[in-house]
This record gives sequence, C-alpha cells and structure tokens, in this order.
Amino acid sequence: MKIGITKRFCLLMALTLGGMVSASAQEFVDSIIVEQKTKPKREFNRWGVSLEGTLLGNSDMTSCGWGLQGCYRFNTNFHVGIGLRLLYWDEYSKYWHDDNYIYHFEKGTDDDGESKWRRQLDLTLSATYILPVIKRGGIALGGTAIFSPIPLESFYISRTPRSVGSSYYYDYYGTAETKKKNVYDAFQPGLFAEAGIYYDINEYGTKYRFTLMYGVGTFDLFRGSRNSTVFDQKLRDHLPERELYHSLTLRLTVF
Repeated sequence: MKIGITKRFCLLMALTLGGMVSASAQEFVDSIIVEQKTKPKREFNRWGVSLEGTLLGNSDMTSCGWGLQGCYRFNTNFHVGIGLRLLYWDEYSKYWHDDNYIYHFEKGTDDDGESKWRRQLDLTLSATYILPVIKRGGIALGGTAIFSPIPLESFYISRTPRSVGSSYYYDYYGTAETKKKNVYDAFQPGLFAEAGIYYDINEYGTKYRFTLMYGVGTFDLFRGSRNSTVFDQKLRDHLPERELYHSLTLRLTVF
C-alpha cells in the first residue's frame, strides 16, 4: 500500500515538473518570435554623401586635396557620385634660353608667393562597385573623372636679355619683360581607373563605408599652356611631357 502511494506521488511530481518545463520552453519560444516580429528592418537608403581626401601626382607634379560628393545607390553593390574637389598644387617654374634671352615660365601661387601651393577647383564624377569578401568588407572597383568647371589657366612668362658671350646660365643683364597670359581652353579633364578595399560599419540603421582606392589615369595640368606661343616661344617644346598620374583616395560614405 505504501509502495502504491509512493508511485502515484512520483508520477504526479513528474507530470507537474514536465508541465512546468513545457510551459517554460513555450514561453521562451514565444518571446523569440515576438522579438523577431518587433525587430525593425534596416532601411535601404539610396541617397548618401561622401567625404574624400586625395593625393595626386607624377614625377613632375604633386597635389593634395579634399572633396565632397552626393551619392546614389542603384543596389547594395553599386553607386555613383557627383561633387567638387579642391586640389592644392605645387607651384611650377621652368627656365630655358636661346642666344639672346633667358625665359622663365611660372604657374604661380594664389597668394603672391606666401605659400608654394595654388588652388584648383574641379568637378568630379565617380562610380564604385564592391565585391564582398568578408561580412563587412571586400574589394572595391571604380573610376573617377575630373575636369575644371571654369576653363581658365593662367601663367607668367618673362624673358631677360643675356650677356653677350656669356657661358653661364644665369649670367644676364637688363630688365625682364614679363607677360601674364590667361588661357580659356583649359578644362584639364582627367580619367582614372581605381581599385582598392572597403569596410562597412552599420549603426542605428545607417551605413558608414570606408574606401581606400588607388588609381592610375590621364591628366594634363598644362593642357591650355601647351598650345600657347609667348615671345615667339612654343611652350609645348619646354613644358613637361604628358605622363600617367597616380592617385590615392580615402573616402567616407554615409548612406
């Protein structure tokens, strides 16, 4: 009789514990379902803005600058941008001579020699395509086109009479004749193919994308002055030859 009561008691306890476990499990599953239903879905923002810093140059010229672009995403992997870039170029000067004169070509600074830099404002168009490799990062491919919205290039040319019979390059006398020339065909277009890496940071529904791009392309800082003739001197014979330019650009894009 005691054994039968003990068995009934154990069975009752087992059923009670089983019910409690089952109820707890169901409550846990329900909480997960509710949480999944109430979790906000990340919005796909097509419009964004990009801030960039750039190094640009070749063996003859170097430049640094920064830019701002408005961006539009066609899908999660491809977007285009349009904006402005302010570049700071090294000043450039070149001397040459003939039998009678020493000539000096100069693309000077914007502040009368107080700085060795001069400013140039360019319009930029870019396209970027990403190839994910890890969860938030991967390879970025793209291209950037730049050109000056104000087709103005200015430079100075001076000539100074040489000493008769002098064999020294800077041995001259007399007063220098100086001419400043503005050229209005200097759109200075450039086109760069770029490749690099990217990394995304997602926070509060906003995507922050860091992109580091290396580019190679065509650019001619002396496009306008090459076609000029001053003091009967064809400048194309004295200015640097066209070379490929290299660029390194770091962008922060927010969608």
